[in-house]
Amino acid sequence: MQTELAARRSLAVDAVYCAGAGLLVLLLARSLAALFGVPYELALGLGGATLAWAIVLAILRRANRWRGVLLVVASANSGAAIGLAISAVLAIDVLGRGLLLAVALEVAAFAFVQFRLLRSRTAASG
Repeated sequence: MQTELAARRSLAVDAVYCAGAGLLVLLLARSLAALFGVPYELALGLGGATLAWAIVLAILRRANRWRGVLLVVASANSGAAIGLAISAVLAIDVLGRGLLLAVALEVAAFAFVQFRLLRSRTAASG
């Protein structure tokens, strides 16, 4: 039960993080588009998609099959962290590289915690 509570809290914190990140991207879309040399609409789309993911996470944290949900979210976070790290390598601006790498590390930390919760001894009860 403790692991389940921690897993649900992890999903809630992930949702809040994504909501904040999505809002920041939307608010700073023009500046971020210029920094990364991408269309403004792409920056808006990424911000909107991140907000949508935050809503999905908020809903999923209440799911009965929390282990399956946590596995999907941890896998998605792993994929996102890899994508962000690759984008950091490809970014032309040093500031952009640093920003993408920082976000990649934050998202990877969420994935790490979520995978650890899945491997917890008490996770067998979920």
